[in-house]
Parts: sequence; C-alpha cells; structure tokens
Amino acid sequence: MAKRPTVEQMLEAGLHFGHQTFRWHPSMRPYIFSEKDGIHIIDLTKTEQKLGDALNFVEELGRNGGMLMLVGTKRQANDIISAMAKTANLPHVSTRWPGGLLTNWPTMKGRIRHLKQVREQVATKNFGDMTKQEIGLLEKKLALLEISFGGMDMLDDLPNAIFIVDIIRDKIALREAQKLHIPVIAMVDTNANIKGVEFVIPANDDAKQGIQLITKAIVDAFVSERRTKAEIAADKQHAEEEALITEPELEKVLAQKEVAEVMEKQEEAKRESSKVKKSNIKQ
Repeated sequence: MAKRPTVEQMLEAGLHFGHQTFRWHPSMRPYIFSEKDGIHIIDLTKTEQKLGDALNFVEELGRNGGMLMLVGTKRQANDIISAMAKTANLPHVSTRWPGGLLTNWPTMKGRIRHLKQVREQVATKNFGDMTKQEIGLLEKKLALLEISFGGMDMLDDLPNAIFIVDIIRDKIALREAQKLHIPVIAMVDTNANIKGVEFVIPANDDAKQGIQLITKAIVDAFVSERRTKAEIAADKQHAEEEALITEPELEKVLAQKEVAEVMEKQEEAKRESSKVKKSNIKQ
C-alpha cells in the first residue's frame, strides 16, 4: 500500500481553503468546516476520509488490471498531470479535452491510431517521394496531433476510471464519463456541484502544491497495486494448470482410500468367518 497524505500535509498544502462564501454550492455543505474572512474552510478530516475511499478504489482498480486516466487542463494542474502520467505510463489530458473522446470513442480511437502512424513515419523518416514542403506539413500535422491526442496513445479501449482535478474546468470530461457510467474521482472545491462524482475529494483545486499532493497519492496508490491484463491472465492459467494437476492426485487418493476400505472389510469378514469355524469345532 502506498503512503497516504496526512491532515497536516493537506493543511500545509493549502487544501483547506475554499472559495468565497457567496460562491459556494450547497452540495458541498457536508464538507465545509467553517468560514473565515468571507472564505469557506474545508474540513480536512473529511477530506482524509474521502481520499482514503478513493485510494482504496484505485488500488482495487490496479489489482484488477483496470486503466486510470488523469485529467487536468487548468494552468495550475497541466504540468503536474502531464509529468505524473508520463512517469506512471498513464493516459492523460492536460491541454484541452477533445470533445467526444469518450462518447465518440471509435472515431477518437482512429485518430489516436493515425497519430501513431504519423509519428512512426516522421521518426523513421519514411517520406518516400514527398517534397520538403509536404514533409514540413506532415511535421506540423504531427505537432497538432500530439497536442490533441499525445497523452492518450496507450489507450486501446475506454478507461475504467478518470481522475479530474477541476470538474468545473473539465465539465465536458465529467459529462462524458457520466453518460458512459465511468467512475470519476475528483478534487472538488466549495463552488462545485458533486453530482456525477463517485469519489469526491473535498479540496482546494487551485493550489498547485495541493494538486501535486492529491494527484501523487492517487497515482502512487494505483501504480503500487497495478497488474496488467497479461499478468492476470497468466495467473489464471497457472491456477487452472494447478487444478488440473491436483485433480488426478485427488482421484488417486480417493481410489486408494476405497481399496483400503474394501481390504478392511475383507479382513473383517475373514475374522468373522474364523470365529464361526472355531465355534463349530467346540460344539
């Protein structure tokens, strides 16, 4: 299990600072501790509890071979999301959410595949008889594709869960995940509506240090338990092979037990027969 942030660390990272009181959303009432100088203060003990629930979920997701996507397109988050996702080899969106990424997945999957093809073509300089101008246009096309889809090139299918830093900024991502019933884990500030977020992490979503702390906790928890589908399949096959080896052995043991029981009955019959013969002789 990965190390989990403490309330003290959250306090130091400024995760307790909400928005101005007049900008609050009623759905966040259970997570507001108080107000100070017109600012709502988030109850970090509840943040710790809710973060714990989210970490348990992503650990289980990793154990089951699921895929987690990271989303954070706001200025305070995009560098953090991009760096952590690349280090952990996770799909991510850190610049702009491509509309229809989830809800129009077959088309988007084709564009991601096209990105890989163009990337390979440029990397190997496989330009054929293309002119310098055409090569220049191809390189510009690759740059645009990288901006739009570069963080999703390891996605072969829809993600099993999404972590979002700011559900107001990335509301389209939240909406698409809702439509497809993809679980959403999110940092939720006092001005946001928690509807559609399965794992709410009440927190200041503007503090860079806080975003770093929560994102790292989520990624570390997932990676610490992550198993690939190939590993899970191999474990399953191994278990099945063990079952096949064990079954005949069990049958052999049962057969031996049956033989022993038959022999015991035969010996008992002999003893009874001997007793009868002795009794007849005495008479």
